[in-house]
Amino acid sequence: MIYEIFQILLWVTAIMLFISGIDDLYLDVLYWLQRRKYKKKLPDFSEMFDKQEKPIAIFLGAWRESSVIGRTLSYAIRNLNYTNFRFFVGVYPNDPDTLRVVQEISRKDARVIPCVNSQNGPTTKADNLNSLFAGVMEYEKRFGKFEVILVHDAEDFIHPNSLKLYNFLLGYKGYHAVQIPVIPIKSNLGKLFHRTYCDAFAEVHTKDMIVRQAMGTFIPFAGTGMGFHRKTFNYLEKYNWDLEKARMHKKDGVDPFDVESKKDVITESETKFSEDDFTFSNDESQKSGIYINETSYHDDPFVSLNDDHVQPGSKKVPDSIKGYTFMFLAMVIGWVSFLIYTGNTEAQQDVISSADLIGKINFVPSDANANEIKLTAEDKLQKELNNAKILKDNIIIVNNGFSDEKYNVLYIKDKHGDFIIQESVWSTEPAAMNRVEVLKATDYFTEKDIEIQSVNSNGEILYKVLISSYGTIDRAREDVAKIKQPVL
Repeated sequence: MIYEIFQILLWVTAIMLFISGIDDLYLDVLYWLQRRKYKKKLPDFSEMFDKQEKPIAIFLGAWRESSVIGRTLSYAIRNLNYTNFRFFVGVYPNDPDTLRVVQEISRKDARVIPCVNSQNGPTTKADNLNSLFAGVMEYEKRFGKFEVILVHDAEDFIHPNSLKLYNFLLGYKGYHAVQIPVIPIKSNLGKLFHRTYCDAFAEVHTKDMIVRQAMGTFIPFAGTGMGFHRKTFNYLEKYNWDLEKARMHKKDGVDPFDVESKKDVITESETKFSEDDFTFSNDESQKSGIYINETSYHDDPFVSLNDDHVQPGSKKVPDSIKGYTFMFLAMVIGWVSFLIYTGNTEAQQDVISSADLIGKINFVPSDANANEIKLTAEDKLQKELNNAKILKDNIIIVNNGFSDEKYNVLYIKDKHGDFIIQESVWSTEPAAMNRVEVLKATDYFTEKDIEIQSVNSNGEILYKVLISSYGTIDRAREDVAKIKQPVL
């Protein structure tokens, strides 16, 4: 019964994995068909380093991130190949540790601005970002408008050249929003998880962006590593404001969700900006060195992503990936081949005979013939004397009970007059114990005792597997028939 349930669950799982893998296969096929076209459409990034820097605001939401926020900010400030930026860090009044680290960095570099939420944390990421946007608007009243707004997570390593890319695509190429690939940096303690979930997410998300762009559909944002032109926020501000007005005037016949009714509400001119709209007069500069790093990352984590990066005594990154891939494929192919082989060789057997394979895997060569009942010399003599005394259906009287020639077992009477099944005899105790586990797994003997009894036969120690007890031979034979194939 357990084996049948397991087999059903295995098939259900395999079918579900197959169905869920169809969309992954579809995504991979489209990616390989579109990747060359995508590369040809990429802009010439060599010119992005020559463009004048637009003012960029970077949002970092932080709740109980004191252990990593210092690393994120100090690494970015020291390594970003960009100067015209400001970090707005969303913290909470009831998170003093995170607030302390952010304020300490802010005192050393005024480009880091703490934005304390009006509510105690945790709230939501959306609430944190709304608080940060409110802080940006207040900041803009004094120093002028930003042209680009980025969103990152508190633990992110921001690539030194990523702000140049956002500046080029959003500030000069006319894009409204940009999502760059998110790549996990592997720590020594987190390699197992990064090599499974994190790496899988990074690969699928990158392919998904390329495929969706080729198909002209919505591009998925990752919640980090995404940038927006300031005019998109201006559009959303006006849309939400006029949506509220439309709701208030719904009684006048205005449908707040009717796109056509918004054409007069939000005009194209209201979402356009000139160069004068993005004047930024902030001349604050770094006051002193930043050396707040409370984690093990003190070097450049992006070095490990370089194809030519080789640690002493190790392989190149692509070679390591290929090695792990081939090892994984070899394991999968090996197990599938084993299951196919065992499935074919045991296909004509019943459920318990297939389960017997579990026990036989661990048998040593000396146990190969031990599953046959071994009778003593006296038993054989008595068997010959009683050849004519067949009770029924190949059950023969022997000196210590009854020999079932059909199923190759013995029925032995105990002192109470009940019958014990001598199911098999083994030359080693581990093999006998293995057989006991297999019998217990069938659930046919849940109300019976299964034990091992050692006997000395002609100087050889044998181990009998006994099942007790039964009132009649017929009842015992019914259970034997469930687990034994007839001897031909």
